[in-house]
Amino acid sequence: MRVLLVNNLYSPYFFGGAQRVVQDLAEVLVKAGHQVIVVSTAPHRGVRVGWINGVKVYYIGFKNLYWPYKDKKNKLLKPLWHALETYNPLMTRELGRILDTERPDLVHTNLLVGFSVLAWQLVKQRSLPLVHTLHDYYLLCPRSNMFRGGQNCATQCAECALYALPRIKFSNKVDAVVGVSQFVLERHLKFNCFAAVSKRRAVSNAYQVELDTPPSDTQSLPVRFGFLGRIHETKGLEVLLNAVVKLPHGAWTLHVAGQGPSSYERYLRNKYKAPAIKFVGFVQPQEFFSDVDVLVVPSLWHDPLPTVIIEAYAHGVPVIGSIRGGIPELVEEGNTGFLFDPNRPDDLTTKMRRLIDKPPMIEVMRSVCLKKANSFLPGNVAEHYLDVYAGAMGGVRD
Repeated sequence: MRVLLVNNLYSPYFFGGAQRVVQDLAEVLVKAGHQVIVVSTAPHRGVRVGWINGVKVYYIGFKNLYWPYKDKKNKLLKPLWHALETYNPLMTRELGRILDTERPDLVHTNLLVGFSVLAWQLVKQRSLPLVHTLHDYYLLCPRSNMFRGGQNCATQCAECALYALPRIKFSNKVDAVVGVSQFVLERHLKFNCFAAVSKRRAVSNAYQVELDTPPSDTQSLPVRFGFLGRIHETKGLEVLLNAVVKLPHGAWTLHVAGQGPSSYERYLRNKYKAPAIKFVGFVQPQEFFSDVDVLVVPSLWHDPLPTVIIEAYAHGVPVIGSIRGGIPELVEEGNTGFLFDPNRPDDLTTKMRRLIDKPPMIEVMRSVCLKKANSFLPGNVAEHYLDVYAGAMGGVRD
C-alpha cells in the first residue's frame, strides 16, 4: 500500500507528542513493506524533500503571517492568522502538487496546523480514501485545548464556534476518523464534527523503549514520585505540589521534570521549597523514569491521551492520573495505578498516601504496567491503523 501522511511537523521539527506518534507509524509501516510519504510544514521557504529511515518527507514552507512554534505572536494579526489557518489555499496548492506526483492509495491526515481543512477537499477531489486522526481539539478551538480561565470549556464560545464552523462542515468529507482516545472522539461528535462519518474508532498512541536494566524494587520509603511534562497551568502541577506537601515528612520525594514559561516556573520554585521537591528541568525519559517509582499526571485540561502515561508503563512505572480527558482510559484503578479528582483537594494526597503506606504495592503494579505496555507497541498500533485503512478503502483486511 502507498500511504501519504499529513502532519503539521515531522522530524527534525518537534513540538509535541503527535509528531513522534506520526513518525513511529510511518516507520513501522515501511518496515511492514508499505510505501510511506509524509507531508509536513517547515520554517523555510519553498518545498524541500528528504528521506528519514526509509520515509520520503516533503517539507512545505509555512505560508501564513508567522511561524506559530517560535515566532512572537502579534495579537493584532492573530484573527487574520486564524482565518487563513481555517482556509489556506496557499498551502494546499503545494499539497495538491505532491498528491498528483505521488499518487497514493490513501491519505491519512493528522494535525492540520498550517494546511487547514481545505486539504480534505483537495484529497476528495482526487477520489482518494481519507483517514483523519484526532490528537487534540484543533477543529473545535483555535487554541486546540478547549480550556479557558482555568476551566475546561463545556460549550464553544462565539469565537470558537465561528472558526470551527467550516472545519465541522469539511469534516464530513473524511471516510474514517480515529481518536487517540474515545474521549476526544466523542468530544468532537458532541459538536457535530464527523457526525456523517460512520467509520469511527479509538486507537491509542504508540510507544516503545528498550530497557537496559529491569525496574528497581520499591519495598521501602521514601517513595519517589515524579512529574514529567510541560510546566503549565493546564498540566495541574500546582495541584500535585499542594498535595505532596501534605504527606508525612521523609516518606516521599518529588522530581519535577520539564520546562515552561519562565515566570510560572519561578513562581512554583519560590512557593514550593521543600528539600524533597527537586525541579530538574529537561531530562530524557529514560533518565527520568530510572529515578522515580510512581508518575503523577495531574492534568486539569481534558488531555486527549497523555503519551507520558504510555512511556511510564514501558518503563514499569505505575501512574496516578486525574479523571480528565483520555486519562481514565489508560489507568486501570488498583492495577496500573490510581485515578483522582482534581476538584477534591485531598483526593490526590489520599492516593499517594496509599502507596506510601504499602510500598510493595508498587512492585506488584510494575509487572502489570510492563505487560500493558505491549498493547502500545508501534507494530500493534499499526495493525489497528491498517484495519482502519482497509475500511476507508471500502474493503476488509484478509
